Amino acid sequence: MDIEAYFRSISSECETLKNRVRMFISDGHWPTDGEWKESVLRSIIRRSAPDSVTVGRGFVVTPDWQSTQIDVLVYDNTHPVLYRDGDLVFVSPASCRAIVEVKSTIRSTTQFREAASKLARDASRVSEGTQRELFVGLFAYESIIRANADVLHYLQEAAEGDGRKIINHVVLGPSGFVKFWQQRPENGAAMYNHWHLYELNNMAAGYFVHNLINAVCHYSVAQHEDGWFPHNGKESHLDAQLRFLAT
Repeated sequence: MDIEAYFRSISSECETLKNRVRMFISDGHWPTDGEWKESVLRSIIRRSAPDSVTVGRGFVVTPDWQSTQIDVLVYDNTHPVLYRDGDLVFVSPASCRAIVEVKSTIRSTTQFREAASKLARDASRVSEGTQRELFVGLFAYESIIRANADVLHYLQEAAEGDGRKIINHVVLGPSGFVKFWQQRPENGAAMYNHWHLYELNNMAAGYFVHNLINAVCHYSVAQHEDGWFPHNGKESHLDAQLRFLAT
């Protein structure tokens, strides 16, 4: 199996589908267009997600707090839900496995920083209520800002020195990809805690989706990693890195 070609096909599918609804919208009703792009990513994730989780959208709530609306919400089916109607769900933090903010286009550094800050705040509160590592993703179909070292500094800024606020996966267009490594990728050394930025030649969406699947069922993926990720890996495409500074 050619994993690289498969990953590029995911990016190609995103590119093909992302503007399909716009063909039918004559009045520029962008909320509908944005909802469509969110549903496209949820559909792609569902194809590989195990039956032990559900991929939806909605809110994480506690007796004294409610998240902002989460575009892609992956939750554990062994936990009860507070309310569900179709894709829309209200769940407790304990059931959360992944939260993703979806953007049609990142048009400015200000927009990126605002989106990252909002997502980091939600991640902090959700992480307080779960014992598992949370996949926290920001997915932009297109990005006018360049995927460079500045992006890593914006993620550092959003985290505010709090490990619960770390955004650990980012897609900026078809090729820009960021992953946060708790362990050094080359040898598994602990306490590494760096963001790595990659230029992945139209494979960013594939890496994002498969990293999400790895986060929710790591043992199964680890047993057959060569079937889930390209053999040469991402490190040959590394463009920048930044260590997380805890306070």
